[in-house]
Amino acid sequence: MRSRLCLAVWLLALTLATPASAHDTLVIGRISDDPKAHYESMRPMVNYVVAHMGDLGIVHGRVLMARDAQQMVSYLRQGKVDWISETAGAAIGLQDRSGAEFLVRARRGGLYDYHSVFFARRDSGIDSIDDLPGRALGFEHPMSTSAYLVPAIILLDANLSLAIQSSPLERPPPNFVGYTFARSESNLVTWVQKGLVDAAVFSNQDWSDLVADDHRASEQLVRFHTSEEFPRALELVRPGLAVPIKERLRALLLDAHNQADASAALRAYQRTERFDAIDAATLARVNALRKGVRRVRSEIE
Repeated sequence: MRSRLCLAVWLLALTLATPASAHDTLVIGRISDDPKAHYESMRPMVNYVVAHMGDLGIVHGRVLMARDAQQMVSYLRQGKVDWISETAGAAIGLQDRSGAEFLVRARRGGLYDYHSVFFARRDSGIDSIDDLPGRALGFEHPMSTSAYLVPAIILLDANLSLAIQSSPLERPPPNFVGYTFARSESNLVTWVQKGLVDAAVFSNQDWSDLVADDHRASEQLVRFHTSEEFPRALELVRPGLAVPIKERLRALLLDAHNQADASAALRAYQRTERFDAIDAATLARVNALRKGVRRVRSEIE
């Protein structure tokens, strides 16, 4: 706890000491409730990129944490953050509110795209999302695309009403789907196994890692609904970032998987395998998701 507090104080001091418009510094941002872990995952990547930008006058790299999306939007608008990685739904929200620009997409866990999986105990009597009114549902985090935004869109499109609960033990009104944020994917599995919630939802990648590969969990839990595919992760840059810096960053990311000195940075960067251009199909999926994300933000939040 003390080390995390010291790191948080150090990061704050660094933020206050460094001008927002430092022209020799590239700043990567992250919305985080665990600054220490995320700082350590991002620092190698920004160091790798900065090492190849000296001719553009970029000689320093920084990591700047935001406590929530609102603060990150402010950082992007002010030019305090140059570059950020987010899931598709969260990226849409940042773009809508700050004017940030999509740069490249990321492949993680062998996937450029993935989908949401709703699951429950085999003995729950839940066979479809139509069985969810009057039940408690576990989401992961308000910024999660696979474990909040996309599932919420699905429920709204099915004309189901959602009600946030103060705890997973609270029971929702009969005509509402109650929901609580578990804050981690592993918590969602435990909550469903122990009956704290009736069902939960996260990505098919999490299902594979936490349920399919666990004999006990796979015997207890069953999938009852899946979403369409959507992009796994997107890199964004702030509006107004100098074009030479933006294009160098794009080129460095697209070629990183070919460079031996980038391999450790990629692994640390949320186990990224490579970056690729945002093709027409990816852009179409993002735009299809945009309307739903806006509806969630306006009707639920």
